[in-house]
Amino acid sequence: MKKTIYNLFFIIFFFLISLSAYSWGPTSQISIVNNAIHLIDKELNASLKKLENEIKNGAAITDETLYMIIPTAKTDPIQAIESEMNLLIAVKPRKIDPYYAFRLGVLGKLTAQATSPLQNADPTIRILYNSDVEKMIENVSLRTTPRQKVNPSVYFAQLKRQILSRDKIFEQEYKSNIGFKGTASTTLSECVSISLNAVADVWFSILVPGQVVSNVSEVALRDYALQGGIFYAKRGNSEEIRINIQKLNDLVPFTEDMYIQIADILIGMDINEIAIELYKNALALNPNRKDISRKIADFYIDKGNKALETKKLEEALELFNNAISADPLHPDAERLRLEAERSIKERDARLAQNKEALERAEKLQSTAEQEALTGRIAESIVLLRQALATYDEVSDEFPLENQQKNKGIRIVNARIQELKGQLLESAKNFSGKYPNFDLINSLNQINNEISSIVIKETIDNSFQSGIKSILQELPQNILEVR
Repeated sequence: MKKTIYNLFFIIFFFLISLSAYSWGPTSQISIVNNAIHLIDKELNASLKKLENEIKNGAAITDETLYMIIPTAKTDPIQAIESEMNLLIAVKPRKIDPYYAFRLGVLGKLTAQATSPLQNADPTIRILYNSDVEKMIENVSLRTTPRQKVNPSVYFAQLKRQILSRDKIFEQEYKSNIGFKGTASTTLSECVSISLNAVADVWFSILVPGQVVSNVSEVALRDYALQGGIFYAKRGNSEEIRINIQKLNDLVPFTEDMYIQIADILIGMDINEIAIELYKNALALNPNRKDISRKIADFYIDKGNKALETKKLEEALELFNNAISADPLHPDAERLRLEAERSIKERDARLAQNKEALERAEKLQSTAEQEALTGRIAESIVLLRQALATYDEVSDEFPLENQQKNKGIRIVNARIQELKGQLLESAKNFSGKYPNFDLINSLNQINNEISSIVIKETIDNSFQSGIKSILQELPQNILEVR
């Protein structure tokens, strides 16, 4: 058991060593960069405080990300600082934007690392020192020096001599168990101040007006623009993405691969419209990129399928047509287009049937009212019931027609109840005034008269059963012959 714990300890220990190529832990680096922001803002009025979060985000990246953005930072940090300074001078905008601020933060991180103690010391001692500093960094008193322009090869060589002069003392005291309590503690303010002033001087050299622009390779400019596009893509603000990708493209023309890399990230962020625009820009530069044509077609097909799910058939058809235009050989595009066309035709046919049923129902209502005006109440009720049956043929698929149907049903039901009341009142009057009046025979006679005139046009063979149904609803004593 003890052996297992011992082995695990060393695995974790050496893993930490592999992540700690420099001193100054993450909290210390951000603290140094944050204080540098205030120094430069005060001296140059550069409005860096407004972009403090972006600068600190740049300082907070991992070492792996740092080496991806500035590959030479791992092997030659001083040369990397000089190259980054020249690049940021060359691309400096009139107004500092979020990505430029982020890159200042990245450079601040690299500068802080390059001026940290114990860079070449025993990794174990470096980790112990770094851990101790992380606990004390917020309480360190900092000393600032006047700003100066940086010539990296000379400037950092001078600082290196100051830093190395203490490294041996730190190592000896940590090995002798004095640790941070000795020289490391008493010189912490001076050590951190060296890094703070170095970061401030590097930024000052970039941001001070009137700097001479050095030659920067197109490769470096394109990498800056690509990383900028990726930066804005990951922020996820569509308007910001459009504006800044155009600015970066004005700085250096994008290649097809640059467009594609940024578009791939945007697709993953579900910012699809801009991604498709960038894919199309890539195709404009190289129409033979069939893989990009397929990506565009896949996008339109996916969007078309979603439109089908929400019954937006015309929109789906247009999207499937777009997919075919992007990639005529797409395996699904033509099939989906035909399915959308068929769905539109079937829907239009159902809509026509619904409209025709509404017209028939309204005609039956109109005929029923004519019958009621001539006193043929029972006939009117039968016609209205047929109108109800016709309204039932109208589906709820189409909102407008469904609304007309429901309104018609309410009107017809109310009118039937009204006519039933009239029929009942008439039956009472007839039965009281004429003792020998036979209501059933009279209604049957009305039925025979109506059959030759109205039924041929509007009433089917169920008319007579409709009359009988109405009679069954009347009180039985009214129908008795008196």
